[in-house]
Amino acid sequence: MVFGVREMIASAVSLFLIMSIVASSGSERSSERKSEMDKNLEVIFKFNSETEFSTEDANRWYESSDTVRTPGMSKAVFSLQKSKVFQRAVMFAVINPQPNGAGFAGVKSNVTFGDVDGREGILLQCRGQGSLKYWKVVLTDSEFLGLTKLYTYEAKFPVNLDSEDFVTVRL
Repeated sequence: MVFGVREMIASAVSLFLIMSIVASSGSERSSERKSEMDKNLEVIFKFNSETEFSTEDANRWYESSDTVRTPGMSKAVFSLQKSKVFQRAVMFAVINPQPNGAGFAGVKSNVTFGDVDGREGILLQCRGQGSLKYWKVVLTDSEFLGLTKLYTYEAKFPVNLDSEDFVTVRL
């Protein structure tokens, strides 16, 4: 599927980031294995739990945007939204594309995975708001940081902007 530049970036975006990220085992292609796979989930980030995701954890997330380039003017912020009844992580992004459509804004966090044998995917529980129709998750193996070629996994996926409900995305 090919997306046009204007479909992938919006002039102003405000969206809610993932509620929790989990590493999954098993294959999403088999519905028979799906319930077994869900039993074997390992939560990586549980943003809605004050005991499992603190302000200190939130402070480990940092911006990655086109401001690393001279003409870049986009901005991303990762923040915990807390009330007396809930907590969630929120990512706000403003994409200010250049005349050629280039521009990006996102957030990063360093994660160390333990034993990944038998793990075959990531589940995201997310809800989008604003006008950014597509999100992308990028995983980079830190063993290769500093080398001329980084080994990464990237997955771009559509986000439903018409729903108030969180959806589960399997990558």
